[in-house]
Amino acid sequence: MKIISVKSIFASLVILLIMSFVVNNFLTDNNFLNYKDKFKKISKNKDKILGVEIRQQNKQGDKVLIIADTMEELDSKEKKVILENSLTTIDQKGVLTNISAGNAIITNNYDNFIFSNKVKITKKTRNFTLKTKTLTGTFKKGNYHTNDKVEIVSGNTTIEGKGLHIKKNGEYIKIKGKAKLRMLLLQKNVY
Repeated sequence: MKIISVKSIFASLVILLIMSFVVNNFLTDNNFLNYKDKFKKISKNKDKILGVEIRQQNKQGDKVLIIADTMEELDSKEKKVILENSLTTIDQKGVLTNISAGNAIITNNYDNFIFSNKVKITKKTRNFTLKTKTLTGTFKKGNYHTNDKVEIVSGNTTIEGKGLHIKKNGEYIKIKGKAKLRMLLLQKNVY
């Protein structure tokens, strides 16, 4: 008659416990059993692209670089492109304009746009910054507008107001309603 040692019983219980743990994890894990369903859920929106970089150049030589976290192209008449967390850089003969927005909808072959969720436009060479919640317009004509609160910093001048119309990429700027203008005057130190 063979006697089973306590060590072998303990080792068998440990192995049995580990095996039951592994089997239990695999059988109850939704990712394991429903792998195909998970893949279908992820790939339902197959038109959404992660980590986007788009480069374009128009006939006038203006270059556009668009970087975004995600991009979705919708088949429609307007050829609509939806971007999340986008940064657009426009190079117009050496003058760089940066436009950042949480959400962007671009239509008509990258001509018309609707930016929303913390919109910021910066032109470093002109020391110009515009901040607003939403902005709608067209790249080709350089016209855009918003009905939201705006803050414009140009050089030593700050303008705050509600609503804005800009024509020809800033040649004409009109703040709707009341606006607050602040200017930092240069002071010469006399010693």
